[in-house]
Amino acid sequence: MSLLDDVSVVVTPNGYKAGTLYSVLPTAIAGSELVQDSNFTLTGTQAQNTAGTYWVTYAGWTISGGKALRSGVSSNTPIAQNVPVVNGKVYKFSYTRTYASGNGETNLFVQTDGSNYVTLGSYTSTVVEEHTVTGTFVAGFTGNIFWQLYGIGTFAGSVDNISVKEWSGADMEVTRATAATRVDENGLVNYAEVLGSEKVSCGSFDCADPNAEWITEAGWSFSGGNANRTNTGTFTALQQNILESGKTYKVTFTISSITSGEIYGIRLGSNYILRDKSTTGTYTGYGTANGTTLSIMGNQTFAGSVDNISVKEETRDNVPRIDYTGGGCPHILAEPQRTNTETKSNGFSTWAANSNITRTADYITSPDGTQNATRLQFTANGFTANTAQTASAQNTVSCYAKRNDSGTQSIGFFKNGSGTVDSAWSLTSDWKRFTYTYTAASGFGYVGIAGDSGADVSVFGFQTEAASYATSYIPTSGSTVTRNQDVFKRDGIASLINSPEGVLFVEMALLIDDDSNKYITLTDVLGANKVQIDFDYSSSRLQYVVVSGGVTQCNIKISYAGTNMDKLAFKWKENDFAVWINGVERGTDTSGSASIGLNTLKLSAPSGSNNFNGKVKQLQVYKTALTDTQLAALTT
Repeated sequence: MSLLDDVSVVVTPNGYKAGTLYSVLPTAIAGSELVQDSNFTLTGTQAQNTAGTYWVTYAGWTISGGKALRSGVSSNTPIAQNVPVVNGKVYKFSYTRTYASGNGETNLFVQTDGSNYVTLGSYTSTVVEEHTVTGTFVAGFTGNIFWQLYGIGTFAGSVDNISVKEWSGADMEVTRATAATRVDENGLVNYAEVLGSEKVSCGSFDCADPNAEWITEAGWSFSGGNANRTNTGTFTALQQNILESGKTYKVTFTISSITSGEIYGIRLGSNYILRDKSTTGTYTGYGTANGTTLSIMGNQTFAGSVDNISVKEETRDNVPRIDYTGGGCPHILAEPQRTNTETKSNGFSTWAANSNITRTADYITSPDGTQNATRLQFTANGFTANTAQTASAQNTVSCYAKRNDSGTQSIGFFKNGSGTVDSAWSLTSDWKRFTYTYTAASGFGYVGIAGDSGADVSVFGFQTEAASYATSYIPTSGSTVTRNQDVFKRDGIASLINSPEGVLFVEMALLIDDDSNKYITLTDVLGANKVQIDFDYSSSRLQYVVVSGGVTQCNIKISYAGTNMDKLAFKWKENDFAVWINGVERGTDTSGSASIGLNTLKLSAPSGSNNFNGKVKQLQVYKTALTDTQLAALTT
């Protein structure tokens, strides 16, 4: 018999979207439709509750032509219906809305516990477009929830295809609410992101009539598959009205040729990104629009050509990170909250420097795959610095670097404002990230990069963290930036994990052996029943705890160093508990009852504290207690 015959949950670095990491098993299944007349095909009193059936329509709402229509009214009013749910089960909802005029916002308010309202599925747009809003929720009671889809303020438009279905699956909910970087399958450092469709029309300038798609100011014209500009002596732009204010976009463009001046920047409304580009190459940047017009702006003397302009709406918040650091198979990356206190992480050309350094911005392709690395040439001993260290505390600095020639380089970090190399780097012609942890001296002092005469290097992505180890790169461009803790959980899965016997298996590595507790837990809502792994480095150990009805039934403690990628299995069964690591049984307990009422999987404690920080290649849950032979095979 295959082990997979008994497995009920399998989570791997698989597919994802913003807020969700997809599971491999079980295959997600949607139940039957719970909304009556979800497509508004009924008419008159059949649909509009005047006869006591289906939809309740409030001021401004009518049902016509297979849609619920709303005209602008001064107050917030909904269209509503009672929908039956069962306590603890997960439900997937969706609705499609089209904006016509007004403030553009719809909001979903639901009594998930039968009395108190929660907000689900808010969507705002000022562009006339059809958009589908989706999400999930867990019912907090058994009965009818009042499903109210509001038009906010003067929203005028339509909604259709309102759906609520029971959702069976083990997809993990991912919360971070900030952007975060990872190393992708090509070894590049970039944001974990979800991109929308292409917004630019004729971005390669090879369509039949570029003039029909683009607005050209003085000096701009099209030929040879490029947009070309002559030296006009003024700032002029190439434009399209394609943006939506408040949305974040990923922008890429190529400078094909240049004879004078520079591309002053890309403007999203009036917000500039990708400033002062004066060499040929491909450039990528991110920015939030505060208007509808995309502008590629040449400065007064710019003469040259641009090509391959791409603009895509981009989502980075809550996107799970599938990370390939070190090569080979990927892992799920979960990191603690950190702040990069260097305000210009890749702005080395603007850092303070003594006269012994020549700096060249956008010199070479960086670890993010674009031409934005800075060259540092030391004509004599020198240094460059921009960051004030956190005094009297542990600091960790990090930076990517490579050498530009074959000579011996003497370069590295300096601390405490010394300006001399404290941690030398062993550079090659390949990019490598260097880190240095130290306790800062009291008083004022900077940390930065120092080098001896003759050193010629390229650098990218400087980071300073008030912590004992480095985490993934956090880009900054004028102010400090904080990346939130990655939080993973899946609730409402009692049918998959609640069993009088079973196994929790995880292939993982911790980020560091520090003194913080890091949990992986199968639990009920309050934690009175749980199967919990605690990487407890205050005691340099792994602790396996099983609790039933608030009473501890199993507590196995073993020494463990967890920064290697290990395979661990935790078995529970009445009077039969065990821990297996890399094919070896490491601890047992032969007295105790099994947990009951398990319904949630968390990479944290039941309360949401003590989040797991590490790398996960796979996680599995079995609803049977595997044999020793099976556990040895599973963990080898």
